[in-house]
Amino acid sequence: MKRFPGKKMMCVILAMTVMSFSVTACNESENIENTEENAAIQTEATTEPSKTDETVPTDNTAPGPIINPTTLPDDVESDVEHAYCEITGYSNYNGEFSDMFLKPGDRVSVIAPSSLPSQEQFDATVEGLSSWGYIPVPGNNVLKADRTLKDCREDFLTALKDSSTKAIFCIRGGYGSSEVMDDLGEEVITAIKNSRKLIIGFSDITIYHSAWTVAGLPSVHAMMSGSFMTLSNHCAEVENNVLQGKIPSYRCETNGYCKQGSAEGVLIGGNLSTMTAVMNTVYDCTKAGKPYILFIEEVGEDILHIHRSLEILKHAGVLDRAEAVVFGEWKDIPADFGGYGGDSRGGEFRSVEDMISREFLKAYNKPVAFGFPAGHSNIVNYPLLMGQKAALNVSGSDYTLMWN
Repeated sequence: MKRFPGKKMMCVILAMTVMSFSVTACNESENIENTEENAAIQTEATTEPSKTDETVPTDNTAPGPIINPTTLPDDVESDVEHAYCEITGYSNYNGEFSDMFLKPGDRVSVIAPSSLPSQEQFDATVEGLSSWGYIPVPGNNVLKADRTLKDCREDFLTALKDSSTKAIFCIRGGYGSSEVMDDLGEEVITAIKNSRKLIIGFSDITIYHSAWTVAGLPSVHAMMSGSFMTLSNHCAEVENNVLQGKIPSYRCETNGYCKQGSAEGVLIGGNLSTMTAVMNTVYDCTKAGKPYILFIEEVGEDILHIHRSLEILKHAGVLDRAEAVVFGEWKDIPADFGGYGGDSRGGEFRSVEDMISREFLKAYNKPVAFGFPAGHSNIVNYPLLMGQKAALNVSGSDYTLMWN
């Protein structure tokens, strides 16, 4: 399969053709997410210099030169509008969990602790991890068509306890992670802590990121089977770098909805609607006892449901307790806001960002960043190191996100 070149990708992506595909959801899940189900037709393209480089604000505090700004070539279709973002450097992880990061030759458990994956997703993950130099170790029930909650639990616990593997790579999200975690009870947090393994995934895997944070371990919010099917070469390379403990520093452009300021805290969060399911559980990362920066993204939900999910977080004190908030991307959000368009709240909402700013941020005096390019995009989806201390600095022209 052809993939676009990863060198010197320039990062201003205008909204182009939105590619809609149906998501095959197993285990009776609805079309909730997972871009791993989507197949993007990609062609080799030559990157041309970006005209926006001349106007990109300079941040003299950023570590090192710009590395691979992340815009796709003009003739490559994108699936969502992306803000300008660039990697300003990498730093080697030297914290207490440095032994958890991977090196070529390491064995990696491959499981699907959420919805059932397709054969194509399974094959892409196994072949992709092998191409990165790892040895994939699939769970026994990954492709079992009639698998049960017990089967999912078995694969998950086996992956945790297998001392021969260094990490857990999820094939897809979908729905069902909270059922697995609820079925395991409080003992699972101790099992996660003892495993000292990274878990990699996003969307419904947000449940596991939360549990890893409670256990005090890092995890990686990143693409799954889509890493080897649709993700740009550049973003795939960044993801593999993170798995090996090479942590990027990001710099992105701000918009009129951002709030300036600086903050530090453990990075938590993920998919917005999935985050509401962790509230008041034994794996609730918002009550892990550490200052945190909250990351949120969403796919396929209308503005009313996004508002309702944010209300849940607000009422639970999650927004107030956050040192800062980073909003990722909003994918496949209906353009018609229907019965909740803001007409009774001072005029129609112009966007999801406009709704959030007006409804939740009027009295919010902490840093807020919008548009970080992570979420459900098939093509541009940057990895985030969760459960570890990060620093956010939002100025009038740009914001930086880096890890200490």
